[in-house]
Amino acid sequence: MKKLLLLCALFLSVPAAAQDYYGLQEYGLRKNTTRIEFYGGMVLPQDSWSHHGQEIDLGGTGWTAGIGFTRNIFPVFSLGVDGNYAQLGDGDTFISGGQESYYRTGIATGLVTGRVNFFPSQATRLYVPFGIGVGHMFARQKMDDGSHLTTDSTDLAQMLGLGLEFDIDETVIFGVEGRYYLIEANSDFKDAFGKSRYHYMTVMLKIGCRF
Repeated sequence: MKKLLLLCALFLSVPAAAQDYYGLQEYGLRKNTTRIEFYGGMVLPQDSWSHHGQEIDLGGTGWTAGIGFTRNIFPVFSLGVDGNYAQLGDGDTFISGGQESYYRTGIATGLVTGRVNFFPSQATRLYVPFGIGVGHMFARQKMDDGSHLTTDSTDLAQMLGLGLEFDIDETVIFGVEGRYYLIEANSDFKDAFGKSRYHYMTVMLKIGCRF
């Protein structure tokens, strides 16, 4: 009798073990699933600009935040949309019109994005995001007397990055991502600062969910 009970328990344990094993297959990326992801981290500006013959920084290290929606067309490839805002830290102090002044600069982007996923069936994945769309940037020159002068630009924006993400469970994703942005400057911005492009990097943490 004991042997019979032991044999029955063994047979009952096989479906339970199989269920646990196949439950692991819920991790990884699946075709025709959607994700929403929230980002936050640092922006690292790369350029020095000129203002009336003086070399200046439009802004130092600052913060960035964003949100993205992604649809897995195939496990290895995704399409989506992404919105990001980068607030640079205050730029260098310089003399303009007999007063001390500095720049405070912000950049907002709205992109159509793609993503190439490596090891898509695994719970830990590498991926390469890229995007193209519209970028709006402003540089606000702030004077000692409280006045300010703003120069802005809206033009083409491009992005390329590298990320690493982890499945916390079947729906929640956590990761880290670095991006390189290249923003075209319109004629007003170019005339003011002498360059037709602005580029910067972001390093961000992200958390997302899929459904």
